[in-house]
Amino acid sequence: MTDEAAYLSIVLPGLAGSDYAITSSATDDYNCIAWAIGETEHWWDPFDPKRYWPAGIPRDDSVESVAQCFAAAGFSICEHGGHEPGIEKLALYADDEGFTHVARQLESGRWTSKLGDDVDVEHDLDALTTSANRTGRWRYGEIAAYMSRPRRG
Repeated sequence: MTDEAAYLSIVLPGLAGSDYAITSSATDDYNCIAWAIGETEHWWDPFDPKRYWPAGIPRDDSVESVAQCFAAAGFSICEHGGHEPGIEKLALYADDEGFTHVARQLESGRWTSKLGDDVDVEHDLDALTTSANRTGRWRYGEIAAYMSRPRRG
C-alpha cells in the first residue's frame, strides 16, 4: 500500500477495500467543483474572494448555489446516478452543514473525484459515503442531488 493509499484509507475509509484507483498526483490548482466541470485552471471557492467563483451565483455552500454553477455549464437536475450512454452525470454530496463534494461519472459508468487539494481518484459512487472516518463523521455526507448533461466530445 502506498503512503497516499494509506492516508486515503484513514480519511475516506469507504475507499479502503473498494475498487478505486489514484489517477493523478496531489495538486491545489483545482478542486472537485472545477474537476467535475472538466476544468483544471481554477480552484472554485464561494468563500475565498481570491479564488474563482462564477459571477451572479451566491457565495455560499448550499447545494442550490453549487448546482447553479453546474447549471451554468449545461447540467440540470436529474433523478438518478445510473449510467446512461451519451450522458454525463454529477453526484452532489452534502451533510447537515451544506455542500461537501461532487463526483463526475465517467463514460465507463465509474466515477471520478478530486479530493480537495489531494489526488484525483476513480471510484465506485458509494465509496465516498459508506463509512465514517475515525472521528465518527461522514467525510462527504450523503448524495443530495444528481445532475446531468449530454456528454461532450
